[in-house]
Formats: sequence, C-alpha cells, structure tokens
Amino acid sequence: MGIQKYVVRPETKSKSGRRHSSFYVGQHQHHWLCLGQICEKIVDELLQINRRWSKHYKKGNRAREQAMSTLQTPLSPC
Repeated sequence: MGIQKYVVRPETKSKSGRRHSSFYVGQHQHHWLCLGQICEKIVDELLQINRRWSKHYKKGNRAREQAMSTLQTPLSPC
C-alpha cells in the first residue's frame, strides 16, 4: 500500500475488485508530486498556524520524497 494511499484513495474492503490499477497510481503520482511542489510554501505557512497536523504532513512528505527518489529524471514545472 505504501505511497499509493497518499496518491489516490485507498481500496475499500467491501469491493471484490481493486479500485485502482498500478498504472492509474503511477499516472496520478506525477500530478501528486507536482502539486506538492507548487503548494509547499502554502502548506508550511499553514503548519505554522496549526502544528496539530505536522505529524500527518511528515508522513505524507516522507512518501513524497520516496516517490521522487523512484523517478529517474527530476520533474519539470507543472
């Protein structure tokens, strides 16, 4: 499950089939990473206001860094 739960909605246990294929997750991973780059300053400002969400942000940021490390080339501006 790893990075997938941050990129797209997780699968539900009640359905027999998978919600998203690995291709779908990979396709949306690029958009998710671009959005993270664009919104990084805004998110940092919001975390200064409310530190309660910093634990969740760090988990998501760790997943984003791991996803970035899997890409061979750096992302171009979105």
